[in-house]
Amino acid sequence: MKIEKLDGSIFKVTYGKPQNPLEVVQNYHAGDSKDFSCTQEDDRLVVKDKEILITQKSEDFNGIFSVDFSCKDAHFFGFGEKMGYLDKKGRNFKMINSDFPLHTPDVDPMYISIPFFIAIFGKSAIGIFVDTTSYSFFNLREDGFTISAKDEGITIYFIYGPDVKKVIGNFTGMVGRMEMPPAWAIGYQQSRWSYSKDDAIEIAKKMRQKEIPCDVIYLDIDYMDGYRVFTWKKDFENGFSNYLHDMGFKLVTIVDPGIKIDENYDIYRSAKSMDGFVKDKEGNDFVGYVWPGRCNFPDFLRSDVREWWARSHKALFEKGIDGIWNDMNEPAIVWTDSKTRKVSELFKREIDFQILGEAKTLFLQEDAGDEILHKDDNGKVWPHYKVRNVYAYLEAMATKRAFELYRPGKRPFILTRAGFAGIQKYAAVWTGDNSSWWEHLEIEMPISMGLGLSGVAFTGADVGGFGGDANGELLARWMEMGAFFPFFRNHSAIGTARQEPWSFGEKIEEIAKKYIRLRYELFPYIYTAFYFAHKEGIPVMKPLFMLDQANTDLYSINDEFIFGDSILVAPITRPNTTWRTVYIPKDKWIDMRNGNLYEGDHVYKIDAPLDEIPVFVKDGSVIFRTDPINYIFEKEKMNLYVDIYGNSAIGYLYEDDGETLGYKEGNYNLYEFAIGSIPGGYTIGLKALHHGYSGRYDKVWIRFLNAPRMITKVTLNGKEMTNHFEGKDLVIEFQMKDVI
Repeated sequence: MKIEKLDGSIFKVTYGKPQNPLEVVQNYHAGDSKDFSCTQEDDRLVVKDKEILITQKSEDFNGIFSVDFSCKDAHFFGFGEKMGYLDKKGRNFKMINSDFPLHTPDVDPMYISIPFFIAIFGKSAIGIFVDTTSYSFFNLREDGFTISAKDEGITIYFIYGPDVKKVIGNFTGMVGRMEMPPAWAIGYQQSRWSYSKDDAIEIAKKMRQKEIPCDVIYLDIDYMDGYRVFTWKKDFENGFSNYLHDMGFKLVTIVDPGIKIDENYDIYRSAKSMDGFVKDKEGNDFVGYVWPGRCNFPDFLRSDVREWWARSHKALFEKGIDGIWNDMNEPAIVWTDSKTRKVSELFKREIDFQILGEAKTLFLQEDAGDEILHKDDNGKVWPHYKVRNVYAYLEAMATKRAFELYRPGKRPFILTRAGFAGIQKYAAVWTGDNSSWWEHLEIEMPISMGLGLSGVAFTGADVGGFGGDANGELLARWMEMGAFFPFFRNHSAIGTARQEPWSFGEKIEEIAKKYIRLRYELFPYIYTAFYFAHKEGIPVMKPLFMLDQANTDLYSINDEFIFGDSILVAPITRPNTTWRTVYIPKDKWIDMRNGNLYEGDHVYKIDAPLDEIPVFVKDGSVIFRTDPINYIFEKEKMNLYVDIYGNSAIGYLYEDDGETLGYKEGNYNLYEFAIGSIPGGYTIGLKALHHGYSGRYDKVWIRFLNAPRMITKVTLNGKEMTNHFEGKDLVIEFQMKDVI
């Protein structure tokens, strides 16, 4: 065992001789903590702050390297994308990027492997990052946990909080935080497997005609020529993307890593000429079957292959695409020639239930961890089980390079299904092939919150469900919830019921439109939450226990979440339901729909007719809004509405141009709004904490919601302002340029 103190909050502990083909940890200084230590006592690791929290029990190597730890009264959160509830105590997990499209409650592993979790001991929280790209395994018990890896050693980082926010901030500081996305990526996005050219244009026209806000149209695999990546069917040429752009839409196309074996296909020939494919154990190009049929797979471990992949995107960018959607990148390998041989041999025998069972298992995807070989830039050969979990990470790295080449100075938008710790540096994540089930509507909350706790702030699910048939009620409830997820996309599979907002009649359409419009109204608030995710690593979508981590009752609340800093969302997750119980956390919270005030740390029965979702704002908060728009930045200048909940509040507003990388050079604004009370009135302090952008917000309305009628005075930066009542709300108006 080797213990290294990186600073007072992060310790690196190495067992054995682990080897990674890729280093994902970057230099980061977390700051000092006098209370936290990792020490060796009697050849065992002891982790403690003011008291012992974790003690190593044993270590073992028998092909799999394992380290066993004991701890008391810990609860475990994170682990990236996992089915099940937030608290993972009592669970076992594998970290092997896998495509299992039927998401049953016990399915594991899933698409993304993030070997990181947070152990909470009341007021103390410790992050534990297992720095291995190899397959890893976790056993979480009442009295401790075991960490294992398919390697000859393990490196573990112990990351101190003591609060959860600090743990996540330190972890994302180590592996990288998300960059600011293009502003349009925060808008509503419409997809289906698969829109034709005519479908896409008709969908776009209908969105504008019906005044349903929408920013993005997606093209799934059928835009390609025979599923050959980086090709187009002829009917998508001749200004197709320009037609969408003229209506204010962005275009995102799917890209899969499987390269069709076809000597007449230039992408295949160019990869073959540089010997750029992964190999099998005989040294031949590995062959797997995916959408194009027999395919080879790029070896993204090599930097020259990543550069080739980036440059291959030219065929997409020159047709006007705006974003890339990386799918099937675990990589999914649906079939192999060896399986064909095994099936043939099986059915030479007399058929019985055993034979049928063996045949059934052959149709499950395999990880090929011992069958595929990679080579790094130094010529070292690595088995696939050490590279598989970072295959999509490396692909996303190459895809980001494509944006640098063909959209220089512009922010990339990359959406990925698979990934590894730190994937947020390159891509947003969606949770893959869910189903149009009420159970999946509910479980997407803890899945996305788990990703957020693991550093992936820009995440969401296929709204309405991908597989199976949605109905109107399910779509309405999912649209209501999806409007408060960081990533908001409606996507469904070929052969299923259509689920565009208007697919189930006027009533459901109006509900969908109502919550899509609310999403766009809240754009200033949401965009600011993304800024803090970029700056500090804090999730946009948070579990309630991040408000009060010592309250163990909150660990089991999986069907409510905090959106940004101040909004509590409690979706309806059952059919034929028009009310639900809602736990209101400590402090006071105000129903955004009607202004009703609720005392904290209580459970209430809350009405929720089909066209409403319970949404609450914390007393003492500032919520920023703008006018409804058809797409982000439809207008050059925007009005800003500042809603004040309570008599005193503080809020932050971030803005930039939403498109370029200028924010990295200081081209942004960050405002602080500080609200206080005086006898007979309110004070407003507005200042620019940073001012480096000309600004998009023009006229400002500050509204004190449900203000007492005896209020007569409002001052802004010491100057008394004219005020008036609009219903129950006290309002002042001014031009931003007159104050800043």
